[in-house]
Amino acid sequence: MTLTGNKDLLLLFVTFAVAISLHTIMANSTDASTSPNYNVFAADLFTVVVDNSVDRNVVFSPASIQTCLIVAYLGAEGETAEEMRYALKLGEGDKNAVIKKYAEFVKSSFKSTNPQGGPLLKIANRVFANHNLKISGTFQKLAKEYFGTTAKLLNFANAAESVAAINGWVEEQTNKKIQNLLQEDAVNSDTSAILVNAIYFKAKWTRQFSESSTRKSTFYTLNKDQVHVDLMYQDDYFRYADLPEFDATALEMQYENSDLSMLIILPREVDGLQNLESKLSGFNISQIAQKMEGDPVDVFLPRFRIEFDIDLKEPLKKMGITSMFSSNANLAGLFVSSVPQKISEVKHKAFLDVNEAGSEAAAATYLKIVPMSLNLNQKVFRVDHPFFFEKRDKTSVYFSGHVVKP
Repeated sequence: MTLTGNKDLLLLFVTFAVAISLHTIMANSTDASTSPNYNVFAADLFTVVVDNSVDRNVVFSPASIQTCLIVAYLGAEGETAEEMRYALKLGEGDKNAVIKKYAEFVKSSFKSTNPQGGPLLKIANRVFANHNLKISGTFQKLAKEYFGTTAKLLNFANAAESVAAINGWVEEQTNKKIQNLLQEDAVNSDTSAILVNAIYFKAKWTRQFSESSTRKSTFYTLNKDQVHVDLMYQDDYFRYADLPEFDATALEMQYENSDLSMLIILPREVDGLQNLESKLSGFNISQIAQKMEGDPVDVFLPRFRIEFDIDLKEPLKKMGITSMFSSNANLAGLFVSSVPQKISEVKHKAFLDVNEAGSEAAAATYLKIVPMSLNLNQKVFRVDHPFFFEKRDKTSVYFSGHVVKP
């Protein structure tokens, strides 16, 4: 069918929830990377996200945002596709080939569950389209083949019913950690489609903290104010590194039955987070992980829970993705339609809970009795001021962020 008038094309990315909005537009009249380097996208994105979030707790999922944008990239052509390919670090080559390579990377990284009781890490995609539109058959075929994405038709004129359906899917995929992502006024009869991506992660530490060792303690904020937090403690062997070039130390905490871990980089100075993140900008953090060695460490880590949302339109523009927001956008591969589309809004929402048992897990209380340490090489990693973290494995960054006030 031929579309007329001004239609909204809303693409919603959820990481534990991300959202993208697109609007139709009236027709108007780089250099490329040579090989894929997906984690460079994560580093680039972190730099622009924290630029305006220095004094906020931050958590977001580069993997979710990147996957959502790549699903949208399936429908992009011309300059719009080229900008996205470059910023997303997909490498050179035929469009279908680079998407297929990324899809294989995602499939190898995400497993719904570990038969040995390891972390639950899953990713899901869905397209919600207005019932009076026809999605491109090629887009549907490739989205399903590469990312398992299926389409569901909704009557967006019935906003309450449509929003309930989308929010219900998001809640189901994120174990109800993200609720009411969309408000009722987010869609209307002019909305064309919503593309949703959800990532859910739940895991236990290999070495869990004992609740009986958690104590109230002082945490110093960036301006050196003091707040009281629940500070967890344990004494065990962990991968640790001294990082004099960053004026920081690093600790890696492994998740049970997997190669997934949480990497914490702690600046030496209470107010050193911004300087640390400036030095980390453009740096391959995998190199830090390679430096780490097993050491006996006294670990003091605050419990923390973060909810974070951000409009990603301006950060993505800073990364070079500009065409898809303009009247020059070319997303002709999305719909069987003569009316061009552009993306008008990109939003991301995420949630993270870290406690004695792990992340997104119910705490298991136990008492561990150990001899008092006499090891002169014992390290102390006391996280009592703002710090940077990543949840990652050897190839992927699933969540990045910083904590300024637990």
